[in-house]
Amino acid sequence: MAAVASLAIVTVPSVTYSRRSSSSALSRVAFRRAPRLACRASSDEVDNTPGNSDQGIFMRQITPEEKDAEVKWLGGMLKLWLDDEWSLQEPHKELGLRAAEKCTSMRLEGCEDMGSLVMGVAADLIEFDFSDTFVNAFEVANKCSEILMMREGYEVCCINKDDMSRQARYEEMVANGEV
Repeated sequence: MAAVASLAIVTVPSVTYSRRSSSSALSRVAFRRAPRLACRASSDEVDNTPGNSDQGIFMRQITPEEKDAEVKWLGGMLKLWLDDEWSLQEPHKELGLRAAEKCTSMRLEGCEDMGSLVMGVAADLIEFDFSDTFVNAFEVANKCSEILMMREGYEVCCINKDDMSRQARYEEMVANGEV
């Protein structure tokens, strides 16, 4: 004989959960969000710190003064990742810079939701000629998000030792004038 659990619906602004009467655990039934730009409207916005919530991972906003340095750093990190993973290829620099420029411009426009950044970067890279690379638009966009999250101190799954040491290696290369 199968046990039947009654359900009670608990509505929280923007998220609907169901509570099983046989246990007190909440499980997500549906997710409703009002249409909005991927900017968070919270008190965290004032202190400009990255954050993690049930609605996603948010990066700190950057200023126009940080733009050039951000593009150079992120583009260099992406190029180094591509060179490490595959081999030195001419398109790696252009690919890294294009992804970095798109990501940085989105952040300057106020987008700080990581999911939106990934989709925006991937959409921008769809037309890129990947024939001389071993990756695609979504792999590059996802790596872009991993690099940013690691720099902000988030725990990132599915990374290896090279991923964890890449930022220090890149910064050493910059300091030595190799980049």
